[in-house]
Amino acid sequence: MVQNVEPRGREWIAFLAGAVAMLAVALVVFGWLRMRDTAGSLRAEMALPHAELPSLPSQPPPEGPHPPRLPLPVPK
Repeated sequence: MVQNVEPRGREWIAFLAGAVAMLAVALVVFGWLRMRDTAGSLRAEMALPHAELPSLPSQPPPEGPHPPRLPLPVPK
């Protein structure tokens, strides 16, 4: 004969597994946001200060050759 065993209530295990999964997701999201903020501040610190930037030339560069201008069609 087969014994009919009543299933035990293991709902607390499922609840605990869900809580651990949610905590892991929250930690990953907060870590990713923190890493993104830190990377942005590091990029700002690594940028050259204004005094070290090269100065731009005061005169415009010489003009290069231009394509010939074609005559515009005139309506009759």
